[in-house]
Amino acid sequence: MLYTPKYIYNNDLDKKICKCSECKKYRILYCHSNMMENKKESTKEINSDIISVCSKCGRTYRFNLKYLSDINGDKYEVGKVNFIEEKYSQIKENITKNYNSYDVVSTIKSESFLTKLIKEGREGDFEISEYVFMEK
Repeated sequence: MLYTPKYIYNNDLDKKICKCSECKKYRILYCHSNMMENKKESTKEINSDIISVCSKCGRTYRFNLKYLSDINGDKYEVGKVNFIEEKYSQIKENITKNYNSYDVVSTIKSESFLTKLIKEGREGDFEISEYVFMEK
């Protein structure tokens, strides 16, 4: 199952992305993820490249996020974080251009997102997926 959250919350992360004092969550504009899931062991690992906007100050960031889920719970690790200085309209244009550059296995439309499944397969007990989604 593809994981396409609309928001990422500061409380879930191992470090804060935006330095504004009121920041509690980030709205996801774009996400490119690689997921490995082992249903036998109930484990999941997702490595994502995310572009999101702070829900309070409106600053936009690009960062790497690693999500691990197992019997001990969920864990999020934030990697490299970059502040994006471009105007919002330019960011959306770049996101759309990047999203449209992928060949797809299938396309999924939801209320909030456009999602492209890029690759899907199995390696032993692992189901492997690569997908990209962007906010409508």
